[in-house]
Amino acid sequence: MNWVEISKIKDVNQIREAVQGLNINDRDERGRTPLMLCLTARMPVEGIRCLLEQSPDLEIEDKLGDTALKKAIRFKQVEAISLLLEFGAKLDSPQGILGTAWNAARSNPNIADLLLDTPGAVRLKLTDDEQSKVDAIVYEESIEQAIVKIRELDSAVLIHAVVSEYNWDDGPEPMLAVCEHPACAQITQLDMLELMEADYWLEMDEEEVRQRVDGPAYRRLAEQLYDRQSRRS
Repeated sequence: MNWVEISKIKDVNQIREAVQGLNINDRDERGRTPLMLCLTARMPVEGIRCLLEQSPDLEIEDKLGDTALKKAIRFKQVEAISLLLEFGAKLDSPQGILGTAWNAARSNPNIADLLLDTPGAVRLKLTDDEQSKVDAIVYEESIEQAIVKIRELDSAVLIHAVVSEYNWDDGPEPMLAVCEHPACAQITQLDMLELMEADYWLEMDEEEVRQRVDGPAYRRLAEQLYDRQSRRS
């Protein structure tokens, strides 16, 4: 049998036999390794451990750009994620924070928070007290008071949560306070660039910017965010 057939059977004993004779770093037409195939097929964790004990290359990427760790995240294999970390799967990425497994896991905070050793990662699950602080900002009717509360925050976690829950219809001024905050993480700034469609504001001519509601403030925010990213690189 080949690895595709073995992965579909989900028999740990078949895995034990296969690792004795088959290439542990073999790849199918989609670039998937035996480990990726077994993760995709939801192989029992004992089978995943058996594969990992053969020291496969954990950083191989398939044609989707997934490593084994990203594949485990895609299929929500929590036990497998812990095993992959135990066996040395890398958390950082040459592409920076946006290329990490943590970033791939952000839609599932329970999984993302397993990967908090990733350089630049921010905890996504909040305590009740933290959520109350965020709510007090995003539901604050006074823009001035919202800005004051943002400036009083002392946590990258809270700053990030405010951005994630902020209603941009309330205007850019509170987000300018976030951008200027010393605890604002790079991933938070990158999210802001996307959420506010920064390129749209930067490409707009000056006259049109002035005519838009809050246009100058949006332009200033976009410029500040890009400036901070350029200084990080």
